[in-house]
Formats: sequence, structure tokens, C-alpha cells
Amino acid sequence: MFLLTREDVDITNIQHPKKAQKVPILSYQDKTFRLLKVFQSSQHTEAQALFKDLTDSETKPCVLLEEPFRYSIWRQIHIDMDLLQPSVPAAYGKACVLLVQALYSDVEQFLGDNQAKKFAIALERKFPQLIQSIGGLGGLLRINPLMESIPVWEESELSSLLLELHRLGTRFFGQSQFTSRTLSALDELPADDQTVFFNWLELSLLNQLWLA
Repeated sequence: MFLLTREDVDITNIQHPKKAQKVPILSYQDKTFRLLKVFQSSQHTEAQALFKDLTDSETKPCVLLEEPFRYSIWRQIHIDMDLLQPSVPAAYGKACVLLVQALYSDVEQFLGDNQAKKFAIALERKFPQLIQSIGGLGGLLRINPLMESIPVWEESELSSLLLELHRLGTRFFGQSQFTSRTLSALDELPADDQTVFFNWLELSLLNQLWLA
């Protein structure tokens, strides 16, 4: 049994063998674990109790993962390690495109063209290759990711993009709750894509910025 923090482990999303969905897999010391249950940070006692019950009754090792805003319990499974090679769902890219478009639109609408240009310049300087791959900033802002194909970006690129979007949102709108308005753009995504994206966001450190 293991009591670990996020820095101790790697978490990867892999394709479920029988369902059209991704599942999170935790890796620690060459062992793999599947998610059993998630608790809010205020449910520390409940998480510890379930972990103790599993420790007493389970033959398979379990992990209690402690994060700043939640606890989660994972049970060991055996899995083909080749499946742990990153496979980025299309939903990640679609969602990120919609978020860029939504935040740019808000800057333009509420702060004017000059501020929107500054937003665009900052984004282009930070991600020249990513933006070029979709036809430049104009292409990024015009494309309909629900109807048109978009490039397949690395998960690390999309994480960096979301981090920069939050930084820019804070820069232009201060500490106001711009995230909820920006995230509302994802209502356009199909329900399955929303689930895939938000599951990924919740399991990443970005949840402290976008979902707190």
C-alpha cells in the first residue's frame, strides 16, 4: 500500500479496450494502477478510511494519492506497458481551440481591438509552431473544430497553451472569474468530448487554475 503525492507518480490516459473512452492510469515504481474513487480535499477522513479498508482486505496493492484539492484511491492492475505511450484524444485539441477563440473574443468585445491585438501577439510569440500548424492566428480564430479537422498536438503543447491562456486571461481581466465564462464555450462540444477533456483537466495540475 502506498500513500503518495502527485510528484511521486505519472498519470496517463489510455484507450479503454472495450469502450469509446479514455481511462486514467497511474504509474509508480513499474506498477500500474486504475482509479477507484475520488474524494474532495475536505473528505480526508473518508479517503483514509476506505484506504485502510482496502489495505486490510485487498490482495492487490493500492495507492492513496494526495493532491492539493483532492484525494484519490487507485488499485493495481496489470497492463501492457506499450499502451501507456501517449495518445492524445481529439477532444483535447478541439477544446483548446474553442477556449482560445472564446478568450480572444472576450478581449476584443470588452477591451477593444488594440488589446485583442496584444493578446494575439503574445500568443503567437509563445506558440509560433503550434499556431502556424493550423494556418496562423487567423486560421486558429476562424476554424470550426467541430466540423473541420485540426492538427494533432502533443499533450505537453496543449498543457502549455492552457497555462498561457490562463496567464493572459489574468493579465487582461485581472483576478476576475473569467475562467467560467471562457469554459462555457465548451458547451458546444459533444457531451462525450466534454467528459474526456474535463477528466483530463481535473487530473492535471491545471485544474488548480481553470477549475478552482
